[in-house]
Amino acid sequence: MSEYKIVFSDVDGTLLNKNRELSSETIYQIRRITEFGIPFVMVSARMPLGMLHLYREIPLDAPAICYNGALILSSIEKGTSKENIISSETIDHAVAASIYEICNQFDLHFSLFSNNLWMVSKNDEWRLREENNTRVKATLCNNFETKVAELKNDNNPIHKIMIMGDSMIIDGLYNRLVKDYSNAINVYRSKETYIELTPANVNKAIGCEKLLKSMEISPTNAIAFGDNFNDIEMLELVGLGVAMDNSPDEVKTKAKRVTLSNIENGVAKTIGEIFK
Repeated sequence: MSEYKIVFSDVDGTLLNKNRELSSETIYQIRRITEFGIPFVMVSARMPLGMLHLYREIPLDAPAICYNGALILSSIEKGTSKENIISSETIDHAVAASIYEICNQFDLHFSLFSNNLWMVSKNDEWRLREENNTRVKATLCNNFETKVAELKNDNNPIHKIMIMGDSMIIDGLYNRLVKDYSNAINVYRSKETYIELTPANVNKAIGCEKLLKSMEISPTNAIAFGDNFNDIEMLELVGLGVAMDNSPDEVKTKAKRVTLSNIENGVAKTIGEIFK
């Protein structure tokens, strides 16, 4: 069908439409290539449970790159069992506790993710919005200092931290985190009101490289789709990096090809063109 042996795709803003759903055309094209033995792998800042319903809708049991590469699973259906984890990287627990204290001082929403556990500091609009977007229920944590210590004692990782709040406060916090913690974490401003933190030694491209190595596939034989700044390294890594038309111009310039937007089924249309 093609020189390409695997397809990677970002999820939000790339694979999903404006309703955060898979279109029928997208489902059809993913089914078609997987029937010919081409793996389709979602690469996202989401937790595994936040992608599971999408895989099942296709249906598809395939690898998943979660938390922007901090957690890589060989099978989305087998969850976070030790034997199913290809790679797992953690934010230092002391760093996480320190960042929580800062967020608490400014009354910001604080979310912590470990494998398939999502804990939040508040029952608020931010929690409800994310639950609606990802179809995953959060757990309220009344004492993050104790919980972080428990995670460390039990050798459980912290794959991601998400902070949400007023954009002006988020502005100042973003600059502070970059200044004081850039050696320990990746700091990503996914929206004006969102900051996402992952371990410093991971990104989507590194996650793709690890999975490709485990599957003995060269990056030159891979396609990747993305729409945002945290997709750039992944688009540059593979043989064909495809940016969505809804991407910022800087992302488009780093891609080898630009396709239609996510609401125009750009991923599906490009797959259909390449895998004939």
